[in-house]
Amino acid sequence: MITTVTLNASIDKAYRINVPLTKGTVMRVAECEDSAGGKGLNAARAIAACGEPVVATGFVGGNNGRYLCELVARDGIRERFVRVKNETRCCVNVLEPGGGSTEFLEPGRPVDKAEFDEMMGTLLGLAKQSDVVTMSGSAPAGAGSDVYQNLVRLVREVGKPVILDASGDFLMQGIRALPTMVKPNIDEIGQLLGRKIEGVNEVVRAARELHERGIEIVVVSLGAAGAIMACDEGVFRGHAPKIQAVNPVGAGDTMVGSFAVAIARGMEAPECLRFAMSCASASCLSPHTGRFDPAVADKLFQETAVESVA
Repeated sequence: MITTVTLNASIDKAYRINVPLTKGTVMRVAECEDSAGGKGLNAARAIAACGEPVVATGFVGGNNGRYLCELVARDGIRERFVRVKNETRCCVNVLEPGGGSTEFLEPGRPVDKAEFDEMMGTLLGLAKQSDVVTMSGSAPAGAGSDVYQNLVRLVREVGKPVILDASGDFLMQGIRALPTMVKPNIDEIGQLLGRKIEGVNEVVRAARELHERGIEIVVVSLGAAGAIMACDEGVFRGHAPKIQAVNPVGAGDTMVGSFAVAIARGMEAPECLRFAMSCASASCLSPHTGRFDPAVADKLFQETAVESVA
């Protein structure tokens, strides 16, 4: 079983319009699609697509929270969310013809100490039953910038691997608890190391340096140019096949979820990267965030290359 943590879940609304977005006017929505949003829930959908059992946890509240749990159930995902007093947020993505996208992201409403303590207890119980735990995204007000440091430490203390996919202070403090894996982009790993990172060679050095600080697996996304991974076996570069992306949103979350699957299945680190990259590429060919066709991922796996670079 894999557990995904989404502290700042949301109802994600995709509004498709037939004309370009015009400020200060009434816009008619041609099509609306609701989904259970948040990076961790995108990862959970990817895990489910891989055929692995997954449980989603985090905070939900109010009518939006009840609706979010219904959407999670439709995705075939079990949930152990902590119910809180405040309403779950909504986020809107306006999709224009031609590929334009404008997002409106609500902040997460506050959680209090009692609710966070309940979250700690819930996660402890789930972690003991899990092969891998993933933690993704931001956190609601009141959780504190050290929230992931506390949650990562909790999971590590019961001997389970944990993947942290966050940014800013959440990531900066979270890595102090030495998660098993992190997946920063180039800007984020530069912030962690206190310097600007430019070029693949510098990414390789940065990934190795972060690994040497005690993080077992460091994966740095290079976008369409692939990814760099530093681990005990060495430093590797993954090359994804060229595709015509339909929807790249959430590809990084799919990579996190499928990497968790690969770890749970006991794959060697280079094969974990190859598997995760093929699933992420497959998700780019799907119009639905976090969902992909496993048969497409299997085909792309054969076309994905991982080479040793150090």
